[in-house]
Amino acid sequence: MKTVLGVDLAPQRPRYARERAEVANHILEPDWVGKRALARVGHGGPRFVGYGGEVDGPRELYDAIAAEAHCTSAIIDGVLVSDWRDESELELDPNGVAFVRNASARQIFAAFDLLEVDGESLLEVPLLERKRHLEGLLVPSVNVRLTPFVTRGLRSWRETLVAQGFHRVVLKNWNSAYAPGRTTDDWLVVEKLSGAR
Repeated sequence: MKTVLGVDLAPQRPRYARERAEVANHILEPDWVGKRALARVGHGGPRFVGYGGEVDGPRELYDAIAAEAHCTSAIIDGVLVSDWRDESELELDPNGVAFVRNASARQIFAAFDLLEVDGESLLEVPLLERKRHLEGLLVPSVNVRLTPFVTRGLRSWRETLVAQGFHRVVLKNWNSAYAPGRTTDDWLVVEKLSGAR
């Protein structure tokens, strides 16, 4: 069924909690620090839309998203992260001496949900199915990331998240539909990862 989602579509808002035990039938995602935005690929009007309407985002980043999306049109939920640094890498110079190359900061788009593809609304589709569509549609690159998620095991994943600079996690009901512009208990941001300092 073809449904045109307009520019008034706003991101779904998560609820915040101080601490929360893992919940059955939920996935865990890192909570990106940046500006929440819907990337509107192949649509007229604004390229990025946030909670309050149009969001200013670099044209080059939008072009990177569009180039990596295998579709005519899509609305992708994610975060414009303005100061992302990849982990430092150990490299060898021409003399065989090891050194650490520090990555420079850059802006990326971290995608985590897909609301529309080629004119078909996915708002009523369960979250895990929307994520499968997103993984088949968007190719990760240096500037466009697919947000990783796990179904259980925050305790074992916590150290990795903290080492990568994340301090919060989002619990999401994997059967939930998408509620544009509304605050919902289906997405819960845990404000401090247990054990993170």
